[in-house]
Amino acid sequence: MVLLTACTVYQVPDEGDTDTTGATSIGTGLTGTGTGTDATTDQPDPTTSSTSSSTTGPDPSAGPSSDPTVSSDPTTEDPPPADCDFPTSIQPIFSASCGCHLSGMPPKGLVLSEGSAFAALVGVDSMGQPGTPHVDPGNSAGSWLITKLNPAPPVGLQMPEGGMLSADQIALIAAWIDAGAPEAGSFACDGGSQGEAGSVTIDEQGPANVEIGEMLDLDVTVLDAQGDPVVGPTVKWISSDETVLYVDAKGTLLGLNPGTSEVTAEVEGVTSEPLSVSVLNNQAVAAASFTDALNVLSTNCGCHKGAMPPAALAFDLAGPDVLAALLAPATQDPATKRVIPDLPGSSYLFKKLTRTVQTTGEQMPKGKAPLEAEKVQILFRWIFNGAPA
Repeated sequence: MVLLTACTVYQVPDEGDTDTTGATSIGTGLTGTGTGTDATTDQPDPTTSSTSSSTTGPDPSAGPSSDPTVSSDPTTEDPPPADCDFPTSIQPIFSASCGCHLSGMPPKGLVLSEGSAFAALVGVDSMGQPGTPHVDPGNSAGSWLITKLNPAPPVGLQMPEGGMLSADQIALIAAWIDAGAPEAGSFACDGGSQGEAGSVTIDEQGPANVEIGEMLDLDVTVLDAQGDPVVGPTVKWISSDETVLYVDAKGTLLGLNPGTSEVTAEVEGVTSEPLSVSVLNNQAVAAASFTDALNVLSTNCGCHKGAMPPAALAFDLAGPDVLAALLAPATQDPATKRVIPDLPGSSYLFKKLTRTVQTTGEQMPKGKAPLEAEKVQILFRWIFNGAPA
């Protein structure tokens, strides 16, 4: 997402890591002007005694002045402008804090330089969260840009990495989005509070059950503080035991091992009540072919292609060569194998794709949303049934 002016950019084929950024604090360019008055002292009245004088300035004991031209509070400043716009209020934030996205090879192809940022953001789907636009006009809660600017996004790191924007800057960007994300027109600078999550509720009535190798779709209702629905919120789904139950970014569950896991949904720091899900034994887990499994890997793991793939694991080789590499010890953990037939949960490859916390490195695919449950299901079924050729 958004990034620092001083950062190291590295290029990874197709799937870079989460956006590499840092930030410096930047204002919005809004300034107030002070107001005040000079005290005026009358000249002495020649008809009075030379030892006495009077002033027409306000009497401090008399309370606030009724003169509308005189400020009753010398510290009061004019309020900031009521209107902001993209060119002078939003673009300067990107220009000062998102240096990596101003370069010739920006992460994920997202260019935030002046003259390009608007077209790159508004209505354009994020590579890190396919199906979710960077900016959805009128809907800051469902805009990936806001999700990445806030703490603990569901994919990757908060942006800008190493120097997050201030709360006021994020609120200003949200105000612009909620106002319809105008390219040139003005919007209310303080309008970013609408549409924020007040409550999050998982629609499924618990406890719920799902069998090993099978899926269950969950839905969520998000209301704002006034009880009105929040449209298109970005939801972070969490499984308390990822060895038992996998949950993807859409709220689809996949049973992995017998046991119980608590599932929660989080929106803007507001978390639902947990849903208890029991994963039950399945005596006949459906099979999946190696061809289907390889298709999942080759179409979602773009870094693992070409002459120098990470960990020397390439998915664009001939099928037998890929299978041999998958059945070999893992480069990062030689004590285990990438794929252990019949044991998905012990296979290094499967753990790398399904666990948010890793023993080595980070969850794959790198820099993208976790795999959809239906794709993980194919890999699970292939390994569970012996990882046949």
